[in-house]
Amino acid sequence: MDSIDKEVKKYEMELRNYRIPRYEDLPDIELYMDQVLALINKHLSIITNTDNVITPSMVNNYVKFGLIPAPKGKRYTRKHLCYMIALCFLKQVLSMNEIKVLVTEFLKYTNELDAYNLFCNELEIAFKNCGDSCCTLLPNTTSINHCLVFCAKAIAYKLDAQKYINIMNSCSTTAVKVDKKNVDNKKKNEKNTKQDKNIKNEKDEIQKNKKTNNI
Repeated sequence: MDSIDKEVKKYEMELRNYRIPRYEDLPDIELYMDQVLALINKHLSIITNTDNVITPSMVNNYVKFGLIPAPKGKRYTRKHLCYMIALCFLKQVLSMNEIKVLVTEFLKYTNELDAYNLFCNELEIAFKNCGDSCCTLLPNTTSINHCLVFCAKAIAYKLDAQKYINIMNSCSTTAVKVDKKNVDNKKKNEKNTKQDKNIKNEKDEIQKNKKTNNI
């Protein structure tokens, strides 16, 4: 288990010192797909469960799904990179639908740059806390026990996050239905008012014709 402990501690140190590239750290030029992939895979090597953190098919799927803006002339800006970096982390725990709800709801309250910076800050804090807790949580137990604790926490936090997202989605869907109902009722009332007005005009015209004929 000594070799396992060494590797785990090494990775925990990487987590504590890891810094996610902010908007201003990213290239201020438009990049093509291969440049985007090389940059993101380099910066996100901290994600260890895959050789390629992001692939061309993933990027295309994100665009089709409406998770990131479409590129112009197959070139990507710093804004695209911020979206992709955040998505690469979020997809570790959430589905595409859940990510879309989360991003949509969050951007109702802030702009894209502030949202990205806040996410980076919170994730770095979580990384640091994760690494620090390994040194104090169960100091006299084996690596497998540490792993078990982290798995349990990961499950609990994931379920909690998914519940929040489901509630936000439900509230937004209800609000949209209410708005649509109000719009439909308004149109219906306007239609009825117009019909009533037409009927009144027709009656007035009939009365006017009667008076004219009597004269």
